[in-house]
Amino acid sequence: MSDGSSKGRGQLFLYLTVVAVYLFWGGNFVFSKVALKEMPGTLVAGMRTAIAAALLLAVYKGRNSDGRPPLRLDEYPRLCLIGVFGIAINQICFLVGLSLTSASHAALVISLTPFMVLALAWFRGQEAFTSKRAIGLAVAVCGMLLLQRPSVSAQTASLAGDLLILGAGLSFAVYTVFGKELAAEHGGMAVIAVSYTAGSLFLLPMTLFLASRFDFAQVSAAAWWAFGYMTIVSSVLCYIGWAYALKRLSASRLSAFSYLQPLVATALALPMLGEPVTATLVGGGSLIFAGVFLSERA
Repeated sequence: MSDGSSKGRGQLFLYLTVVAVYLFWGGNFVFSKVALKEMPGTLVAGMRTAIAAALLLAVYKGRNSDGRPPLRLDEYPRLCLIGVFGIAINQICFLVGLSLTSASHAALVISLTPFMVLALAWFRGQEAFTSKRAIGLAVAVCGMLLLQRPSVSAQTASLAGDLLILGAGLSFAVYTVFGKELAAEHGGMAVIAVSYTAGSLFLLPMTLFLASRFDFAQVSAAAWWAFGYMTIVSSVLCYIGWAYALKRLSASRLSAFSYLQPLVATALALPMLGEPVTATLVGGGSLIFAGVFLSERA
């Protein structure tokens, strides 16, 4: 009886962690827009990645005594490639893309990530594509389409920005699927800490070059607070939670929760963009939660 209760509490904590991660990632769309008003996306991507990598590596070193086997030398090149594609390229595509498009468009495009994860996981033999999952994904995407109605924010969108956000989603799908394989043996923190470090080193020359030519004195306190959220909350705390879930959930089930991001991003952007709460927003949000539920139960 106690074993069952402990298992139930463990599952509850796991899913609450995943929900919290994606809720905070949803807020990242809005906070990133605040920072990008005053700093170029490429510089923000490099600084954010470098700071987060240092903190994640410190956490990994401090907790690397749980009995898991250490990473082998032949696994580091693979982790470095994962870091370049899943961290460095992801950050560049996301932040530069977000500077060129609206938060609502970015949230819509990023909702396609679970499809990419499922396709890659199926190709790697990790997942089976079931009819219930297909229905859940379809329902959630319908919610995205309903949620992202034409609005004032849509006038700031661009095809180039949307395509870059799509690239960010694809790179994160690669990161999720290939990182899952290594996390199964070594734990999610090993994958995240080493890959984040590799991604930050890849971006370091660009970061130093851009930083040397940028006037940081012109950046407001609000933009720095937004950058702090992007780095500490979204990149460090959320990735620690994501690492915890990565070893315990399938890649497609974990990515299915990304449908929460557009709902949160839109809700937080409402007061900033002056958009009213509408029946479309309520209906789209309801479909998103229904789709997440169906996909998770598959």
